[in-house]
Amino acid sequence: MSDSGVKVEAVQDDFRTAVQETVKATGVGPHYFKYQGGRPYEASELDNNIDIFSAVCGGNAKDGFEYKYSAPVEGNKKYSADEWEPQSEKIRARWESLGWEVKNVAPGTKDAPGITIGASTPAGVTVLYSVSEGGVDYIDISSPCSAEIPAPSSASAS
Repeated sequence: MSDSGVKVEAVQDDFRTAVQETVKATGVGPHYFKYQGGRPYEASELDNNIDIFSAVCGGNAKDGFEYKYSAPVEGNKKYSADEWEPQSEKIRARWESLGWEVKNVAPGTKDAPGITIGASTPAGVTVLYSVSEGGVDYIDISSPCSAEIPAPSSASAS
């Protein structure tokens, strides 16, 4: 349990679900997605240890550092402006079916047209989904800074 009262396992589970279900809800294959930096997205890598998605928040919890999880994921399928609303509505419907609170985050502008919606999971994971000029899916998932991860028992030598 973290200092905020949220169970670490709940944060981790919501993070996994947010990434996997949002990519799945786009309706295109996962091979269309990559993480920021170009590494290909693979849903199965979220099934077990998700430490590769963690970053120190800067706080120091009672038994060690507090961490948050983060995963910006970008698709490479291009959408026309006419597809933006139906595409974002597919994501909204999936999030609502999971019981998440969904909101419109930012309407597009003349200079940066597009649609961005966001959701919060029960454990406080934030999910943003954007489809905009250029036409690709952009998913940004981050957890609250509350998940404590114990220090590794042994360092790997390389």
